[in-house]
Amino acid sequence: MPAGAARVAEPLDDLTVRRAQRGDEPAWRALIARFQRPVHALIWRLLAGRARHRVEDLVQETFVRVLRALPGFDPSGPASLSTWILTIATRLTLNELRRREPVALDTASAEPSADDRAGGAEAADHAAERRQLGAAIAACVAALPEPQRVVLVLREYHDLDYDDIAGILELELGTVKSRLARARAALRDALIVRVPDAVRELGGRHAR
Repeated sequence: MPAGAARVAEPLDDLTVRRAQRGDEPAWRALIARFQRPVHALIWRLLAGRARHRVEDLVQETFVRVLRALPGFDPSGPASLSTWILTIATRLTLNELRRREPVALDTASAEPSADDRAGGAEAADHAAERRQLGAAIAACVAALPEPQRVVLVLREYHDLDYDDIAGILELELGTVKSRLARARAALRDALIVRVPDAVRELGGRHAR
């Protein structure tokens, strides 16, 4: 898994979800608190240096749409709440990208990592290495063609199943797998050039 990959959000309990669906404000705040970070990270990575100033607006718009549609969400349906919310965020962000003219990428800064808070000289050196690796990976991911970048982000950073990705993007399962294979190969090739040691960091996850 690439450095800086997001942890999958723990599911909300059923009672909180039902209360949020009825418009209960504390439950709604709990939902936002649980999913705001993965939604923000997803949108950041999908924009990949394009219209980065729109990240916060798109996060807000995602939750506005979630709030409107939440009463119709079926907790016993095929999609988990997390996947359903990430579907809304993904489609909203892709629509934003497709409305815009191609622009030069801004990959100078990687997304902040919680790993950078460790203390001590050795830990500081490790954090600096992680930041360097994260910046290299972010730049290489940003440079991927959009169809490859999207499936890579959804799979490697947000740990979605192939079937879920196919549903989000309205693609055949085989198309998702072929795009992901091409994205992984392109990412590895780019990292070999930029940071040769980074290939070891990608390790066993890419063998799945």
